[in-house]
Amino acid sequence: YYFTSETELAYFKAGQYLTFKIEIGNSVVTRSYSIASSPASALNGEYQITVKRIADGFVSDYILDNWNVGDEVIAYAPEGNMTYCPLRDAQNVVAIAGGSGITPFLSLARAIDHGDEDCTLTLLYGCRTSDEILFKAELDSLSEKNEKINVVYVLSNSDEDGYEKGFVGADVIKKYAPDEKYSIFVCGPGAMYKFLEAELPKLHIEGKYIRFEVFITE
Repeated sequence: YYFTSETELAYFKAGQYLTFKIEIGNSVVTRSYSIASSPASALNGEYQITVKRIADGFVSDYILDNWNVGDEVIAYAPEGNMTYCPLRDAQNVVAIAGGSGITPFLSLARAIDHGDEDCTLTLLYGCRTSDEILFKAELDSLSEKNEKINVVYVLSNSDEDGYEKGFVGADVIKKYAPDEKYSIFVCGPGAMYKFLEAELPKLHIEGKYIRFEVFITE
């Protein structure tokens, strides 16, 4: 979804999210969605988010079935700490994404390519099959044209040429991570977090260099 405003939109850091206030029947709920667009898009009066339909999704189903061009929505200012900070993070970022958790890292890749962020990005993107990869054409293009961006796809349920097979664990991270110090950012489903909680200690990385984004998809 793309959003524009007649008033100036708040600038944001790649990796932040928008929280929407949504009325569904007699209920009022809030849901947060990572911003997929680059920070520069805010200067052009635009935000972009990605909403993925999932089984029994309450809010995601409502949005996809009811939001149309021209509708007005209520959103709060960008928030979130899944952002690159030179004073806190290593200059190299290893981002681990699962499913629609790709959005904050797409924003970061766009920001790096635009020159708004000065870091390198190794993106390890886990999906069940290649058909589930979101934004693949753009990610491939960014990786091919910008030496600071490297994208690796890891498929758990499919053995296809040109892709890693399995899950994004310590072995895959070691294979593609830079030799220099790096930070790890993670955004994806709960099962990925639980898996990585057992895998990341094998890398012997200081805790301050590891950050997880809370991610709700329903």
